[in-house]
Amino acid sequence: MGNVNQGGNSTMLGHWRVVLKQAEESARAGRLDEALALASRADVAEYRQAVVLRGKWAKELVQRASRRARADDLDGALSDLDTAESFGAAPDLLASCRSTLADRAADDLRTDLASGAPDRVVERVESLADRKLSSPALRRLREAAEAWKVARAEARRGEFGLAFELIDRAAHLAGNDAGNALGAYRRELEARQQAASTKADRFYRTLAETPDQWPAILAAAEDLLQTVPDHPAARQARGRAWQQIGAIGPRVPTLPQRSAAGHGPRTAEIRFLDDRTLADPAPAPAVPDPAPAPQTDRPPSKYGGPHGRVLLWADVIGGYLVCLDDEITIGRAGPDSTADLPLLADLARRHAVIARDGEHYTLRALQPTFVNGRAIDSAPLRDGDLIRLGANVELEFRRPSPVSATATLRLMSRHRPPTAIDGVLLMAQSCLIGPTRQCHIAAPKLDQPIVLFRQADTLWCRCPGSFEVDGAPALSRAPLTLTSAVKGEGFSFSLEPLEPRPATRV
Repeated sequence: MGNVNQGGNSTMLGHWRVVLKQAEESARAGRLDEALALASRADVAEYRQAVVLRGKWAKELVQRASRRARADDLDGALSDLDTAESFGAAPDLLASCRSTLADRAADDLRTDLASGAPDRVVERVESLADRKLSSPALRRLREAAEAWKVARAEARRGEFGLAFELIDRAAHLAGNDAGNALGAYRRELEARQQAASTKADRFYRTLAETPDQWPAILAAAEDLLQTVPDHPAARQARGRAWQQIGAIGPRVPTLPQRSAAGHGPRTAEIRFLDDRTLADPAPAPAVPDPAPAPQTDRPPSKYGGPHGRVLLWADVIGGYLVCLDDEITIGRAGPDSTADLPLLADLARRHAVIARDGEHYTLRALQPTFVNGRAIDSAPLRDGDLIRLGANVELEFRRPSPVSATATLRLMSRHRPPTAIDGVLLMAQSCLIGPTRQCHIAAPKLDQPIVLFRQADTLWCRCPGSFEVDGAPALSRAPLTLTSAVKGEGFSFSLEPLEPRPATRV
C-alpha cells in the first residue's frame, strides 16, 4: 500500500498536472521553448490538456517570431519558427510567417547589394535557404549577386568583355536595388580595362622582343598584375622569371654528422641563413642584386621584450621561425621581399597580415585570402582554422595552449620559406617546448616542458634543473640574447636573429 495515501488516492495521481503547471509557469515567464519541452514529455504528452497547450504555445512562438522580425532580430525569429515547427505548429501559419520574414530579409539584402557586397548577399541567401527561408525576391537577388561575383573574378583575369556582360545581367536582375553601385563598378571596370590594355601591350611586346631578359619580363608582368591580378599569362611569366633570375632557389642546410657510437645528447648546432644570404655565391652575369627594401620600424610588442624574427633550432626536433612582433606580414619570397613570413609561392609581396591584440588574432587580406574555404577581407582566427592564400598556399592556425596567447602556423601545402623550417611561432608572452599536446613545439623525449618567456624587456628560458646558456651554468631560469645557445640534459637549441642586432642582452 506504499503507493496509496490515507485517503485511498494513488500518490502518482495528478503527477501530469504538476508537470503541466510547471510548463504554464515557464510560458508565463516567456520561456516558451521550456514550456513546450515540458508539455511534450512522454509521461504527459498524451493528455488532452497537454495537446491543447502545445498548440497554443507553438502559435505564440510563431507570433513572437513575427515580433522579433519587426525588431530586426531575424536569426531569433527563425529559431522560434524552427522550434514551433518541431512542436507541431500549423503549416499554413509557419508558411505565412516565413513569407513575411523572406520579404524583410530581401529588404536587408537589397541594402547589402546596393553597398557593393555581393559576396555577403550570396552567403546570406544560402544560409537562409538552409533554414527554409526562400522567395522569388531572394532567388533573384542571389542571381544578381552571383553574376556580380563572377564579373569580378573575370575582370581579375582580364576578361573584361565577359565581365561587362555579367554586370549588365546583374543590373537587369537587381533593377533599381543596386543601380548606382553597379554603375560605379562598371565605370571602374572601364578605367581598369583601359589601363590594362596599355600594360598588356607592353607585357606581350616585352615577351616578343626580349624573350631572355627575365628582369624586364618580371617587371612587365608585375606591372600588369597590379591591374589584372589573375592574368594567366602574366602569372605564368612571373613564375618563370623568378626561377630564371634566382629569386626562388632555396638551399637546404646540411645537418651535422652524428657520432658513430650514437651515444650521449646530440648538441651539434646548425646555422640558418637569412633571406639576404640565399642567392647563389656565383655572381649573376648581368643582373645586379636589388638593394634591400627598407624595413619599417614597428612598435614593440605589448608583451615587451625583443622584437623582430628569430630562428630557433632544437637538436632532433627541428627549426622554427619565431615572430616576436604583434603583427606579421605573409608574402612572396625573393630579393625584394619585406614579408615576415616569405614563402616560395605565387603570392603578392605583401599578401596578408596576422595581427594579435591581447588573446585575439585577426587575419587581414591584402590579396585574395580564405579562411576555411570562405573569402575574407578581415576575419578573427580560431584554433584549427585553415588559411589559404591565393590559389593553393595553405597554413593551419593553432592555439595549442589555453594558458598562452602564443599561436603557431603549420605549413600545410608544399610551399616553404627560403630558410628550411618546420613551423612558425607567433610568440606572445611565452611559448612551450615539450612532450604534451599543449606545447607549441613538440619534443616527445623531454620529461618536462622548457619555457621561453618575456620578462623585463628580456627573453628568458626556464627549465627544470641545471643547464647552460652560452657556456655559462644556469639553474632553473636564465636570460637569453637573440644569439644564445642553450644546452641541458638531453636537449640543446640555439637562436639566431634574421636581422642584424646588437650583441648585448635585449
